Amino acid sequence: METFLDDIWATTHHHVQRDCAGYFDCLLSAHSAVKDLLERFRRDPSAVRLMRGKDKKSAESYRLAEGSLDLGRIRDDFADGYTIVLDGVDRHVRAIASLSRSIETELNFPTQVNAYMTPPGAQGLVPHYDDHDVLVLQIGGSKIWHLYPGADIPPHQLRRDDKSVAIEGLPVPVDLRLEAGDLLYMPRGRVHAAETESEPSVHLTVGIHAPTTLMLAVAALNSMSFHDDRLNAPLPPRHLDDADVDSDLGVLLLDAVSAVEDPGAVARGLEALADVLLRRGQCPPVGPAASAAEIDGQTLVTKYRPLYARVKADAGGVALRFASLSINAGPDHEAAMLFVSRSTAPFHVRDLPGLREEQQVELARSLVVSGFLIRLPND
Repeated sequence: METFLDDIWATTHHHVQRDCAGYFDCLLSAHSAVKDLLERFRRDPSAVRLMRGKDKKSAESYRLAEGSLDLGRIRDDFADGYTIVLDGVDRHVRAIASLSRSIETELNFPTQVNAYMTPPGAQGLVPHYDDHDVLVLQIGGSKIWHLYPGADIPPHQLRRDDKSVAIEGLPVPVDLRLEAGDLLYMPRGRVHAAETESEPSVHLTVGIHAPTTLMLAVAALNSMSFHDDRLNAPLPPRHLDDADVDSDLGVLLLDAVSAVEDPGAVARGLEALADVLLRRGQCPPVGPAASAAEIDGQTLVTKYRPLYARVKADAGGVALRFASLSINAGPDHEAAMLFVSRSTAPFHVRDLPGLREEQQVELARSLVVSGFLIRLPND
């Protein structure tokens, strides 16, 4: 992981060849992927797109009168050369959601997983770029990818609505063939296109949406606005039409932006970005109360994973926040809360630091019932 982050991330593409067609079977079976995914998305038609080059099918053409997907029409369009795109597969397939949350927890970046099912001899999208980094997981079949490293789109242009790129003027591409089980990483802004040959292809894209410095600045300023009235100063009347107030607006803006010089501004901005990940977390399964009743200091437990968690001061104490839940305790629980939030290996309840035995057991019971901790068989 560290080699990838140090040498590859945000710098260049990277192709992992595995020669293992079933490598991603734990996420999605290639043999039944089209059928299984379309069934899962039957009631979520807004997340389905049909693409063939620059041609995008109207959503009404593959919906039934009552609003669900017309699976027969979609299969016909697939046979006619259209790629089926399913947005947000991580909302429908638990194993893929687990992968997505694992990446979020590791990198601190929100993710979204889409599925692309392309018939033989077809190109789903014209050359284009993404405004986020991408991992491509080849689930079934194979696909030829054309990458254009010499034509990367600069960051300030990434937010254009039309992300297609005219092929005229592009440099000679780097061509890669992804076989089932392979993985491809592409940094944001890397122009690319892909096509199938004699067999259909199924792949997943994990979009990794790294927050920008602008997003941190906006988050910090917004957080500071609850504490600093320079950010709440009203604009003067006729500020859009009166040229005489331009200089006043400049002074006002500089004064407001200087709020980020506050030592706590960055911390508040980071806390706001952390809240985004916390809200995205999957709520873990609730543990059985009967199991929690039998917990003692010898009980072996482990943290439910993947799960992003934070410990935060709250109302005279501390709170362990994860998914949509919050476990509150007194300030003497801070060390124990930090211990469980950072744990990566099983531990005994007696290992919770800074607490008396009865406090250790009480906290462990709460965390098992909430699903944060999972009880394991004792040694």
